[in-house]
Amino acid sequence: MFFLLAGVGLLLTILGLFWLKDRLESPVLARIAFSEPIARLAVIAAAFIVLGLLLMLSEFATGGSA
Repeated sequence: MFFLLAGVGLLLTILGLFWLKDRLESPVLARIAFSEPIARLAVIAAAFIVLGLLLMLSEFATGGSA
């Protein structure tokens, strides 16, 4: 569950950065939003979401035993 929430939180933060860039029309925020580290963070967020979903599905498939 932690991986899923961390991935969703990270992705929401990145989407918030893009929204803020459009709202403020800031060239500095545009450079930050379209930078390579932000793209890598988006890939990491997507991987966390997929990993979190897979862990939740495996726990559901095994009957929820701890």
